[in-house]
Amino acid sequence: MNDQAEILRKLVESKEIRKNYNPGLIKIYSVVSGKGGVGKTNLSVNLAISMAQSGKKVLLMDADIGMTNADILLGINYKYDLFDHLESGVDLKEIIYEGPEGIKFVSGGAGLLKMETLNEETQKKFIQGLLDIGGFDVMIIDNGAGISRESLSFITFAHEVILVTTPEPTAVTDAYRVLKAISFYQLKSTVKLVVNKVSSIDVGEETYGKLYNTAKSFLTVDIENSGYIFDDSRVEKAIMEQEPVVLAYPGSLASGNIKLIASSILDQKNYTGNVSTLKQLGNRFLKIFGS
Repeated sequence: MNDQAEILRKLVESKEIRKNYNPGLIKIYSVVSGKGGVGKTNLSVNLAISMAQSGKKVLLMDADIGMTNADILLGINYKYDLFDHLESGVDLKEIIYEGPEGIKFVSGGAGLLKMETLNEETQKKFIQGLLDIGGFDVMIIDNGAGISRESLSFITFAHEVILVTTPEPTAVTDAYRVLKAISFYQLKSTVKLVVNKVSSIDVGEETYGKLYNTAKSFLTVDIENSGYIFDDSRVEKAIMEQEPVVLAYPGSLASGNIKLIASSILDQKNYTGNVSTLKQLGNRFLKIFGS
């Protein structure tokens, strides 16, 4: 972890971009989990769609290096990802795909690993191109599970972090490890928690309480309860059908939960608490990936 700390310090101290971008505001959410199988990608996809249904222009980036699967849930058969753009010069517009309800989707793939090796001018060109295509209100980043250099970097990059867990003891333990890393590196003062696959509200409250009390006693990060998602067989059914549950089964219990979570996150006070201009978004990219 000490090596990761040094890496992060270098990343966040790197040079900032100076170009003036088009005016506009964007809010960035990084969705993380301590382990796989807790429903992180499913939440990212359905949250993006629910926010789009609320009138937001949403960009969803699959940043799970080497294990991208948001495209499967979206029913998108993409040909190019960020790596193809950076390595082979594929036009940026060709790696951004149209998803349900008008959301835009881009797969980071191995291109995210390549970003920090690029010279500043190439990075600026990429950022400018992304922003020119943009007009986005919200960017949701679906990270890989666990603690990695990439997930820690995108936690730093985002305005808000959404941590997903289930009540399972191993999932709660791994979620705490993510909180511990966030606290140790002082990446965020607050993390939003979503407890997935709960059998009852009491189970959700108990899970939240465990993490909240432990973090309050030992860490310097606060945990905000952003909601619970009930264990619902229609979620798995929608996954098998390669369709987001909020579209396949909009009246299901899980869909209702996700829509409430999206509504809570987009509450005016929460949403406008910290946003970036497009210029600042460019700065954030170079703080993480710049030379």
